[in-house]
Amino acid sequence: MDALPILESTPHIETFKSTQDGKMHACGHDGHVTMLLGAAALLKKMESEIEGTVRLVFQPAEEGGAGMKRMVEEGVVSLSPEAKLGFGMHVWP
Repeated sequence: MDALPILESTPHIETFKSTQDGKMHACGHDGHVTMLLGAAALLKKMESEIEGTVRLVFQPAEEGGAGMKRMVEEGVVSLSPEAKLGFGMHVWP
């Protein structure tokens, strides 16, 4: 996932720090990846019980609120088969 242009200041947790100066996963992007991959694993286990298609996507630019608009404009929700439902989530401290 992407990182934000923020200088990380997280004393005493060197093992989780960004290796790129001036870039930080400050928005919980690692949590977003974990949640979607966890959902994918659970859905895969019950695949035989699911009717239809499940599409898992990461929304770009969710911090500013324009990401879903861009996804609609680029046709993500109208791919075949067309989406009937959508669910989204974002972490909040």
